[in-house]
Amino acid sequence: MSDPAAFVVEDDGPIRHLVLNRPDKLNALDLDQHVRIKRAVEAAANDESVRVLVLSGNGRAFCAGDDLTAGAPQGEDPLAGRRVDLDLGTGPAFLLEAAATLRACPKPTVVLLHGHALGSGYDYSLSCDFRLATADVNYGDPRIHRALWAAEGWSYKLPRLANQASVTPIAYLGETMDGPTALGFGLVHRVYPAGADLRVEAREFLDELAALDPTAYAHTKARILASVDVGFEQALAFTP
Repeated sequence: MSDPAAFVVEDDGPIRHLVLNRPDKLNALDLDQHVRIKRAVEAAANDESVRVLVLSGNGRAFCAGDDLTAGAPQGEDPLAGRRVDLDLGTGPAFLLEAAATLRACPKPTVVLLHGHALGSGYDYSLSCDFRLATADVNYGDPRIHRALWAAEGWSYKLPRLANQASVTPIAYLGETMDGPTALGFGLVHRVYPAGADLRVEAREFLDELAALDPTAYAHTKARILASVDVGFEQALAFTP
C-alpha cells in the first residue's frame, strides 16, 4: 500500500479515532485509503474495548473527495477482476463497500467535518450516526458539475436524512452547505465555532456516547437501519 502514515488510528480511552492524514492533498482519498477505512471499521466493530468510532481529517479539511490524480494501488487490489477502466479513477465500487461497512458498524459512529467535506468524504459522512461540523465547513457533493458518479449510495441515504425540498439543491445542483445550513436541513447534529478543533470541542459529546450501553446501542441501531423501508408489521417482527 501507499504511505501508511496517510491514515492514523488513535485510541483515546474507549474512543477510537480514524484520522485521514494527507493534509497536502486536503485528505483526498485514493483506493488505498478506502481499503484502510474499511479494514479499520471492521477491526473496531470486533474490538470490545472500542465504544465509539470517530472519523476525522488532519490539516485544513476533513476530506476534499476522491484523489483523481492517484495512480494504481500500491498493495493488494480489492478491485482485481472487476475493475472499471475509467479516465477519472477506479469507480465507486470499493467506496460503496467501505461506506456500507461504516453504516452497518454496531458502535456509535461520528464524523467531524471541517474545511472541505466533499465528494467521497460526504459519502462517508452520510454513513455515520452523527455528523458534527464547524460553522464554516464547505459540505456537500459537487461531483454533478464534473459529470462524475454519485453511485456510493448517498442517493438512498440522503432522502432518508433530509426532506425532499432540501435534497434537490444538494443532489441536483451540487450546492454545498456551511454548518448552520446543514444543521437546518437536518444533515448535521451539532455546529461548533469556525476554526474549532472538533476533537477537543466534541469530547464531551463523545464521552456521552461512550457511556451508553453497547448492546442496547447495537440492537437499537440494527432495528432503525432495518426498519427504514419495511412496513410496521415487518418492523415489529424484526430480530437483530
